[in-house]
Amino acid sequence: MTYSVIDVSNFFIDYYSRSVDPMTLPRVQLFLYFAQAESLCRFDRPLFDDEIRAYPDGPAVTRLYYYYEGALREPIKVYKDYDVSVFSHEDHQLLMDVAIYYNMYSTSQLQIMTYAKGAPWEQVYPTGTNMPAISNDIIKAFYSPLPRIPNYLHHILGVMEGACETVGMPNLSIDNRIETSSAYTENEVQDTWE
Repeated sequence: MTYSVIDVSNFFIDYYSRSVDPMTLPRVQLFLYFAQAESLCRFDRPLFDDEIRAYPDGPAVTRLYYYYEGALREPIKVYKDYDVSVFSHEDHQLLMDVAIYYNMYSTSQLQIMTYAKGAPWEQVYPTGTNMPAISNDIIKAFYSPLPRIPNYLHHILGVMEGACETVGMPNLSIDNRIETSSAYTENEVQDTWE
């Protein structure tokens, strides 16, 4: 299933709207690009139908420049009505994975990642045309051999499951109790608990 690029961008904008680092237009453009790449590799289908184009400052969806005209690097807000329930469970999980994983990088770092040698932006930008489209085939071909980003739901559940285990904890069974020193005499203990 594909979604409106506005719904996908609204997901990231809404997700980070209450953070100390809310989404700006350049940042949401990069998150859209990486979400599209992850969907193409993980599910063999695009997340949205809008073309990603090779702008001088990186891959971007033209439509968002019109919706957030003048936003520059200021925080942007959700555009129009937005309902997170439009996403299937697996696509919602993908968006969460992208939101969590790529948030550890600054906007500049994300932009530099898109300029990597042989990356889709680098393949089409020097073609001489004005903001050429970066095809989904080029995106998928470049990102498919790379490791997938972590599935944070599985990671969190695994960590929670592991937290219940006593890995690395001393054996405190009846036969191997740690002896404690007596801070109170027997009479003081009885007085304390009465």
